[in-house]
Amino acid sequence: MTSRPHFEFVEQRGEYRLHVGRIAISQSTLLLAAAMLVGIGGGYGAVAFRKLIDLETWLALGGIAGWAKALLGPVGILIPLMLGGALVTLIIRRLAPEAHGEGVPEVMAAVALHEGRIPARVIAVKTVASATTLGFGGSGGREGPIIQIGAAIGSLVGQLAHAPAPIIRTLVACGAAAGVSATFNAPIGGVFFASEVILGEFAPRSFAVIVVASVVSAVIGRAYLGDRPSFDAAGFRLVSVHELWLYALLGVVCAAWAAGFVKLLYAAEQRFERWSIHPVVRTSVGFGLVGLIGIFYPQLFGVGYNYVQQVLYEHVPLVHATMLALLKPIATAITLGSGGSGGAFSPALYTGAMVGDAFGAIVHGAFPAWTGPAAAYGLVAMAAFFGAASEAPITAITIVFELSTDYTIILPLMISTVIATVLGRRFIGSTIYQLKLEHEGIDWKRVRHPSPFAGIAISRIARAARIVAAPDDLAKTMAQRCAEAGELALPITENGRYVGIVTAGDLVRAALGDETRRVDEIMRTDRPTLSPSDSLEQAMALMADPSVTTLAVVEPATGALAGVVNRGDLVAAQSALLGAPSTRS
Repeated sequence: MTSRPHFEFVEQRGEYRLHVGRIAISQSTLLLAAAMLVGIGGGYGAVAFRKLIDLETWLALGGIAGWAKALLGPVGILIPLMLGGALVTLIIRRLAPEAHGEGVPEVMAAVALHEGRIPARVIAVKTVASATTLGFGGSGGREGPIIQIGAAIGSLVGQLAHAPAPIIRTLVACGAAAGVSATFNAPIGGVFFASEVILGEFAPRSFAVIVVASVVSAVIGRAYLGDRPSFDAAGFRLVSVHELWLYALLGVVCAAWAAGFVKLLYAAEQRFERWSIHPVVRTSVGFGLVGLIGIFYPQLFGVGYNYVQQVLYEHVPLVHATMLALLKPIATAITLGSGGSGGAFSPALYTGAMVGDAFGAIVHGAFPAWTGPAAAYGLVAMAAFFGAASEAPITAITIVFELSTDYTIILPLMISTVIATVLGRRFIGSTIYQLKLEHEGIDWKRVRHPSPFAGIAISRIARAARIVAAPDDLAKTMAQRCAEAGELALPITENGRYVGIVTAGDLVRAALGDETRRVDEIMRTDRPTLSPSDSLEQAMALMADPSVTTLAVVEPATGALAGVVNRGDLVAAQSALLGAPSTRS
């Protein structure tokens, strides 16, 4: 009987190598192979998801809706929507609560907070729940779910290989890129989305493998979904340089509209969360409200890309485009806020197209000689609106540029999107994805841009206490010993357990008043403590209180004193990390 080969990752000079027996595989080779596997999984996942949406749309809005409308008239459309809302909530609550909501914020949190680990069940549950949301008429997007599905596939590949966290994070980004690439037929946009939004950086090593996953996924998407982008938007041109001023104004309009869209989305979610009824009933009612709007504007049901295509073909009247630009955010906010599972990516593109088309119709009517058709403004506004909502201008410009396949549209794209992105940050204060995390209590700015001290465990800084007092020690004696040792405070232990701390000043004052006073009469038990795994940043935050000069480091399991740190220890540690000279004695 042969033994299994030894299988482990070993870090060498900042790079991980996979050792299988006596064979060592470099990180670059491993990541390229894994990226191809993730690209295949993401591509087929996107295809399966798209097909499932089509199947459920045929079942719900074709079969069930047709039967219900025959019996009840136009209000019969509420039946499949309310049924779909109930099904979505049942699926998510029973199988995978992580599949709730938009998808992209959950992937961002997994990368930043959970070492890229996403439960494998999310793949199946997110696919079914989101397909049911969109297929049964809920207003949402398919990109967010596809991104989460692809990211979960990347995470699963990394976890099955028992890979370290940096590799898993990279594979999660590969999966997100694969999802965008396959669904939009936009491989470059997929790469930039994964780098700009999911990872928040353009690291050369991860960028290369993300490209591989995106390309592989795009090949699969084209084989099954057609060798065309999501929209036919070729042929739009900049008619006159004077139009650039109008495109700049369009960026301002998109930023303001996107701010309203984002704030409405999370206001609706908070309002529904405060509604104290059973979640299944809540989602069913929410989908029913979307159905009421859809009786008059059925273009709001589902993803709605066919109506975006009408904009690009100039088939949407001004009043109709304006109404859809107003109602799409409302329908999406109700769908996702009440408990639906879908993305905000597609609704942002949809709303931007309608806003831009309405804006373009107005300016083209006013200046027909030197402006392009309204549809050109609709195309540019898709990028500007998404850029303002997501603060991802490179992704927005790249995806829409890949859709148009016309280089002459790049100047309007860049001007509108950059202006919208800058103003969007001022109007919203965050991004559509970050707000979701902030509403859940995550300080995203600190998570995405951590302090250099956040990753330094206090166990590396703490030192053994020079003097440890007991509760029955005399204050006079400990004051003398404290002064000799140059300590600002002394930890107090009893039977090996930490029980409190006493400052040098308290010891001196007690000894001057009464030489027989004991330490336990003046010790402080309300002072904060640290555990060995706490960070240097946490210690610095506690030391911001002027009355805290020394912190005891205590083992959480046993209560034993593991060491102490004072202000001088923290200053010395900061100086060493930042390369500054230390003044610690």
